[in-house]
Amino acid sequence: MKILAGICAALAIGLLLALWRIDNVGTKLAAASEQVTTLTNAAESRRNTIRLLADLDTQHTQVLTDVQAKNKALLARVGTGAQRLSVPARCPAVRATATTAGVDDAEARAELDPAAAQRIVATANDGDEAIVALTALQAYVDTSCTPRK
Repeated sequence: MKILAGICAALAIGLLLALWRIDNVGTKLAAASEQVTTLTNAAESRRNTIRLLADLDTQHTQVLTDVQAKNKALLARVGTGAQRLSVPARCPAVRATATTAGVDDAEARAELDPAAAQRIVATANDGDEAIVALTALQAYVDTSCTPRK
């Protein structure tokens, strides 16, 4: 009878240890499952951000390429004289003659020297490209650094 009681006590202790172990493993499994879900969501968010950044890069690279081509063409036209630059001009020292040929409301303009015009266009082109680059940088920061809701 003592042997049977000892066996029963040992089985009861073993059963309690097994139940405790199962509960402990279940708790760890639930925590691990929650961590896997969190990491999966973070990985998906990262993939979405990478996809958005790649799309932004493609879009802004195309815009920059278009601006550079347009600016290069303008610079070439100014260089060959096909496109001329002028500015409004007034010459107060010259007396007006009785009547001048042309439209009454036409504005007097002075044409710029081609070399000066090319320098002005090149400076404007640099500004255009800087604006495109800044816009791309702002979009990158907004996409990669600003938390989305």
